[in-house]
Amino acid sequence: MDIETQPDPAALRRSHRATIADAEPILVRQLVGEFTRRDMDAAALVRGLGFGLEDLTAFEFRVSYAQTSRLIRRATQLLPQQQLGLLLARASSLASWGLGLIGPMASADTVDMLDLSTEYLRSTDHFVSLHRSDGEGGIELIAEPRFPDPDVSAVLVENAFAALVRLSRFVAGPNFAPLSVGFGCAAPPAAAALEEYFRCPVLFGQGQNRIVFPAVPQPIASADLLTARLCRQLLAQRQRGERAASELEEAIVRALRADLRRPPPVKSIAQSVNLSERTLRRRLQQSGLSYAALLDNERMRRAVALLAEAERSLVEVAEQSGFTDTRSLRRAIKRWTGRTPTQVRRGEG
Repeated sequence: MDIETQPDPAALRRSHRATIADAEPILVRQLVGEFTRRDMDAAALVRGLGFGLEDLTAFEFRVSYAQTSRLIRRATQLLPQQQLGLLLARASSLASWGLGLIGPMASADTVDMLDLSTEYLRSTDHFVSLHRSDGEGGIELIAEPRFPDPDVSAVLVENAFAALVRLSRFVAGPNFAPLSVGFGCAAPPAAAALEEYFRCPVLFGQGQNRIVFPAVPQPIASADLLTARLCRQLLAQRQRGERAASELEEAIVRALRADLRRPPPVKSIAQSVNLSERTLRRRLQQSGLSYAALLDNERMRRAVALLAEAERSLVEVAEQSGFTDTRSLRRAIKRWTGRTPTQVRRGEG
């Protein structure tokens, strides 16, 4: 008698989470920047992942682990002699950290600086969980990959630790260094480059990914406690306000927003993410979504936003929202809000 193999529930949950586009594309932008600097084909690097280079300039753009891991694997094959995580951390602009740069610079001392940097990484990096676990030897930061993917995890953890050290040296001074670094992965061929960069013992094959910093606080010259507190509040607000959308939904919404007057057919969107039209529709249905509902929602968002601009005529609002005439717009506004376009514009209830 054949026994049907039951799927592992934990594996299924991880598989679903891997497609949730909720992470800022910091590493993706770094990879594209590195390929551009080397005169390599950055467009080919992201081809078939459901987004293009132009999407990386959008503030609200997010990526999934599935997209990021595929990108890392491609880059690793194309840059085989490099410690990819370290390379990207050293080459990237610290300005890209935004609050993650301003907050640590405003911190009172190096202990607060590390706390705020860790909070920032938690809010932006959804692929590695970073938490503090102080020991007798110093301030310990433990990095735990969220997905069981050793090759990609090694790059992500290396990048997180290297970026944290680079930021710390920028804020606290060039001589600031961790006491020790430990990686769960085996020693890479370029292990010496990591020890040279971190300027401390670097161990491999450890039970945890761990970086240890001095526990004695050192004052930060650029400290501003009010600014530091504000940065913490903004980071907390951003974490509370995050909305997780699947990468498939993100790809469809981006395509729709590009031109609501002439929305692309489902078939062309499916091709852009390397799916058949049938598979795309099935996956949307499994998520409780549909192409028509997403299009309707984007038209609503665009129309309501345009109505807030007093100088816009209804003809303009209708055209830019993808309606053939103002009559269709009025019916849609009434269906969405229960009010007329004039009432929406005036804020009447």
